[in-house]
Amino acid sequence: MRILVTGASGLLGAHVVAHFSRKHDVTGTDRHPSWGDSEAPFLLGDLLDPEFLLRAMTAVEPEVVIHCAAMVDVDACEDDPLGAYAINSDLTGAIAGAAPEGCLMVYVTTDGVFSGDKPFMTETDLPCPRTAYGKSKLHGEWSAQLAGPDYLIIRTNFFGWSSGRKTSFAEWLYQALERQEPITLFDDFFFSPIYVSDFVGRLRLLIEGGHRGLFHLCGKDRISKFDFGHLLATEAGFSMNAVTKGSIENARLTAPRPKDMSLSSVRFERATRSEVPSCGAGLARFVGDRGRSLTRLRDETNSFLIMTSPRE
Repeated sequence: MRILVTGASGLLGAHVVAHFSRKHDVTGTDRHPSWGDSEAPFLLGDLLDPEFLLRAMTAVEPEVVIHCAAMVDVDACEDDPLGAYAINSDLTGAIAGAAPEGCLMVYVTTDGVFSGDKPFMTETDLPCPRTAYGKSKLHGEWSAQLAGPDYLIIRTNFFGWSSGRKTSFAEWLYQALERQEPITLFDDFFFSPIYVSDFVGRLRLLIEGGHRGLFHLCGKDRISKFDFGHLLATEAGFSMNAVTKGSIENARLTAPRPKDMSLSSVRFERATRSEVPSCGAGLARFVGDRGRSLTRLRDETNSFLIMTSPRE
């Protein structure tokens, strides 16, 4: 397939390009230079510029667009909601509208579209975002849906290694644990994270399997930020002596945070007859992949545990 990947210099987009280009004709695009060792074609420019967007679509003529570009800093979105909507919602609609007829629009969105009042939210639960970020991403989902029936909307929460241009939570945590810097991790804030390589491999199952609609694709476990840190420290052989338990209730954050962002991936598992990984398994791969180039990351797709019957 001819695939156009937006946000190809970000953590997710770069991994998508490296993984999908093993089998497909992939072109990445971003306003920042590419990174990693993938030899896939790359278009440098700003998709908010209608002329550049049109040139990119004309050059690639994609059969699939995997839209990873986003404004993801939750507090920055709260400070600049117009900017958040421009990138997370309006741009999504513009890309979907500019794509060739019959092109599959894949929109990667967030667990932050929910209020965070109960665990393991499903695709049938009603979104009710608390933040400008969550609201703008929900509007982005609607923009992708309104463009036509050929869409995949994937809600997730992933972690992994990036270019270093922006430090992700897992990278910051690894560095803090390694250096024994005093940090506080919340024990009352829950999520269901998935390692980015595990996410991308399973995303490929959805796209190549011809699936359409809305899916949650996260890790198997609902885990607090403190327990996530403890698992990472154990896997990497670091001490937790400099880590303090804290409550998100006492945090001074610009944007109000949902306290439980965990998602259920059962619909994905039933559709693809494959399992999502545990947090511990993902962290083991995260630690093992440190320093590896993108094209040398292990491809776990063929070793997924295929279920003999749908999980209840």
